[in-house]
Amino acid sequence: MLAALGQLAAVFVGIPSLIYLAVQIREQTKERRQSAVNALTVQWGDLTCALHDSAELSAIFLRGVQSFADLDPVSKLRFSAFLNTFLNHFEAMYFAHSEGLLTSIGMG
Repeated sequence: MLAALGQLAAVFVGIPSLIYLAVQIREQTKERRQSAVNALTVQWGDLTCALHDSAELSAIFLRGVQSFADLDPVSKLRFSAFLNTFLNHFEAMYFAHSEGLLTSIGMG
């Protein structure tokens, strides 16, 4: 009889613990999603700031989009570095979306 009461008490203690654990995991998932969105937003903002803060980089970007071959070697390097960063951000957004961290626009 005492063993049965002990098992029953363990169940009553264990169930709230499991519920608490599930709530904590859910909150951590929300925080992880928000952190990913915040990080991607900051990265995207930094990338666009590079274009609108630097008229020289903006001019290189426009010329590079029109004709990469016409750029001088330094401009080719700057354009390639910017484009690499740009594509890396899109890749990060793609993987975050495929993992469910980012949702579709309007589905939020």
